[in-house]
Amino acid sequence: MSPTKKPTDLSTMATTLCSDALVAVLDNGSECDPNLHVHISGMGRQLQRFTSSHDLLSGAQSGCFSCILVDASMADLPVSDLARLICSYAVHCPIIVVTPSGSPATSVATTRFRVTFLPKQDDPAVIAEEVNASIRAFNEANRLEAYFLTLTPRERQVMKFVVEGLLNKQVAFKLNISEITVKAHRGRLMRKMNARTLPDLLYMAARLGPAGSVADELSTF
Repeated sequence: MSPTKKPTDLSTMATTLCSDALVAVLDNGSECDPNLHVHISGMGRQLQRFTSSHDLLSGAQSGCFSCILVDASMADLPVSDLARLICSYAVHCPIIVVTPSGSPATSVATTRFRVTFLPKQDDPAVIAEEVNASIRAFNEANRLEAYFLTLTPRERQVMKFVVEGLLNKQVAFKLNISEITVKAHRGRLMRKMNARTLPDLLYMAARLGPAGSVADELSTF
């Protein structure tokens, strides 16, 4: 599914940020600005510190973090470990990699959650706000997945064909059911997904991909 621009009337759908959001911080305790930790904690976030990539990668808590913040300048963080960390965790939550000052800022969205590479900032509030934005994305993705999981198998089939651009009569032909039945399924799935319009549904489908259990399930139909 190709990314779709977020409709303006969906801005009210952002989940209220949880005060108990858990942020994993991978640094050696000296390179990363200690004021950054203060800013993040001051926003109501809980921090779990890791001083080695091995400790983070060997943990069994991959599903409990709302965001992971990594200091790429750590001397004991080889590129192989950073790549492994991204591959292991980006399907579970957003990752922010703090790179040396002057490095270009960029982001990659090849997994369920975005991986952002952000250069070190003089003002720690800049990175702290990026953490906040990542937690908002995490909350929204989980809420949309919860909506999706309430759909019946047939409603998921109809959703797949609708977001691919098929008309109701084409969906009916594909599923060998009547057009009236397609309209009924479509109405129910729109309500369950809390989507007011087709652009809303397209946006949600894009947010549910491109990887993860929901996208995989959609692709099987």
